[in-house]
Amino acid sequence: MKNTLKTIEEKVFTANEVGSMFEELNGSVKILAENYTDMNDRLGRVETKIDRLQDDMVEVKFDLKRKVDAEQFEKLEKRVVKLEKHSYSH
Repeated sequence: MKNTLKTIEEKVFTANEVGSMFEELNGSVKILAENYTDMNDRLGRVETKIDRLQDDMVEVKFDLKRKVDAEQFEKLEKRVVKLEKHSYSH
């Protein structure tokens, strides 16, 4: 195998070419920044929705603790009816 030396050529850019490269790079950075900002906004909205869901879950859990089992309610209702009948008969 032959050892080949690669020659490195230096390229000299004109001011206009460098300016064009900076403009293209600046445009790419702006796009990245806009996407980053948009992602942060979306993430903030998702966090807000999660917070609301957590609050709703706490409320539901509290309300469920206050609910009475249907079977227990029926038994209590029958007792009240009996007591009312008893109190009206006297």
